[in-house]
Amino acid sequence: MDRPAERPLDRVSQIRARRELLICTVPDLPSLSWRNARNGELEGLDADMARYLAARLRVRPVFIETLPGAIVGLIERGNCDVGMGGLGISPARAERVAFTKPFLSGPLAAVSQQVSHRVPGWAEMDRDGVVVAVLAGSVAEEVMRQRLRQAELFSVSAPLNPEQETGAGRADVFVTDYADARRLRENDAWRVSDAPRTVGETLYAYAVPKDDPAWLAEVNGFLSAMKGDGTLTRAAQRWELRDMLVN
Repeated sequence: MDRPAERPLDRVSQIRARRELLICTVPDLPSLSWRNARNGELEGLDADMARYLAARLRVRPVFIETLPGAIVGLIERGNCDVGMGGLGISPARAERVAFTKPFLSGPLAAVSQQVSHRVPGWAEMDRDGVVVAVLAGSVAEEVMRQRLRQAELFSVSAPLNPEQETGAGRADVFVTDYADARRLRENDAWRVSDAPRTVGETLYAYAVPKDDPAWLAEVNGFLSAMKGDGTLTRAAQRWELRDMLVN
């Protein structure tokens, strides 16, 4: 007699069986997820939350570091259990992965070289002859595709990035989200101009594979617990992100 096929383990059981939580992240987002050059540790709010989630599941956190724009593809392919690296919610991304409830928000920003005077701020960006770079598949791409009327939109796909293209002179300015722009504000080579409130803000969340409601509920439950006991607020305060928290 044939034995009935065994039901596959749910994701939480898989994670506990392997004793590892696989976390995709981008390691160059100050205050969120970045590699500290002094001690080699991954630090920031998302890094803290990843370790708290692993502890909740009683497993070891394993960070899979990648490039901006690549996290969604890794989650789709099953290379990680969760994406926790300054991931903004967009309709295009939401077609590919499932997002938790948002917990941070921040404005988009226009970033141009200090040595260039073609785009001194957000208001001067949408002009004829200006090339605006955005990361393919990002929130910035979706917003700017709808808003630009005169400037040329330049969608940059990984492993290239808008910062490199602007630095090389192939774009006059690039638009990115608040999390990415934070790392450039203290860099004298770049001029950073926040978008007006009328443009809207990026909502940040964690991402998990689609069609796994139980795992999504688990991560949402984790976030709710972190908010409820004040852990998220204390971590955000530690990394100077308290003003970005959303209810």
